[in-house]
Amino acid sequence: FISYVGPFTKPFRTQLMDEVFQPFLQTEFQKITGEDGLMPMSADTSPMKILTSPAEIAKWNADFLPADAVSAENGSIVCNTSRWPLLIDPQLQGIRWLKQKESSPDRNLQIVRLGQKDLIRKLEIALEQGHSILIENLGETL
Repeated sequence: FISYVGPFTKPFRTQLMDEVFQPFLQTEFQKITGEDGLMPMSADTSPMKILTSPAEIAKWNADFLPADAVSAENGSIVCNTSRWPLLIDPQLQGIRWLKQKESSPDRNLQIVRLGQKDLIRKLEIALEQGHSILIENLGETL
C-alpha cells in the first residue's frame, strides 16, 4: 500500500486493493497453507486499520490535514514510509499540515527551495542531525 498506491486516486486505490491486492494475498496464503487451508482474512482490506488510528487521524486534522479519506491515506503514507515522499500539492493543504506537524523544536524543520544559496548546507545539517527538511516548488525535473 505505502509503496504503490500513493500517486493514484481514491477509486483506483480501492480497485487495486479489492481486485488485485486482496486476491493476491489469498492466493499466496493458500499456497503456504495448502489446498484445504485458508488463512483467516477480513472481508475488506483496509490498510488504514493497520497504519494508523482514529486518534492519530484526529491529531492530523487538528494540524490542518483535511478531514477526507484520501488525505488521511496520504497522511498515513507520509508517516509510515521509510523513504522521502513527494507531495504534489497544488492547494497547499499538505504543505500546511507538514509545516504544522514538523514545527516542534526537536524536528527543526528547514524549508528550502532549489537554487537557494545555502541549500546544500541545510541539507547536510538536516541529514546529519535527523531533522526534517521540506524542499518547496520543485519542477518536473531536478
